[in-house]
Amino acid sequence: MAASDTQSSSDSSPVDTFLTLFVAEIQNQDPTDPTDATEYIDQLSSMAQVAMMEEMSVQANTNAVLMSNIQVMALGNLVGDDIMVQTTALQVSDQTINGRATLDDACTTADLHFTDAAGDDYTVSLIPQGSSSVGPGQVDFSVNPADYGIPPGDYDVSVVTNTGEEEVPIEVSGEVEDVRIPLDGSSPVLNVAGVGEVPFTMISQFGVPDADSDVA
Repeated sequence: MAASDTQSSSDSSPVDTFLTLFVAEIQNQDPTDPTDATEYIDQLSSMAQVAMMEEMSVQANTNAVLMSNIQVMALGNLVGDDIMVQTTALQVSDQTINGRATLDDACTTADLHFTDAAGDDYTVSLIPQGSSSVGPGQVDFSVNPADYGIPPGDYDVSVVTNTGEEEVPIEVSGEVEDVRIPLDGSSPVLNVAGVGEVPFTMISQFGVPDADSDVA
């Protein structure tokens, strides 16, 4: 068989293949014992359903590609904007770190921990000045690293409370410096100042309004 014939055969749709076999079945049926017409109708009905599902699948894939392209363009427009992202790691510099933690309980102790690769830990209390407790709900913070002796570098961040809450959500604000589209087709990645690269799914807020800090 010629290469072009092979290519043509491989490109045939299930509908074309079915029709070819269907016609062959009719032409080659036993004239003394013809197939019941109802059986042919059932076959055609089933094939119509398969064809419809195939068309819907193609349309869904087309829509998915279109939505992905729109999403990428929208994310590209975020470059230079401030957003908030959920994170467990920060790139500390001499810039103030603005963010918030969300507590499930009222706490008399709630500390924001900065831990570097060497295990050195720096603690910032989230209890507002003049208060003895905080929470439940969102707790804003604004941390100047120099005020707490936190040197520039990469840190894991976490919140420890007296109530034993685990994995307290931490969000920080930062400017989107660039957007990277992975070659493997995975989700776009944002490079956020003070945070580093994060999946776009970690965005928790678009736009960051000015707010008074609860932490000095």
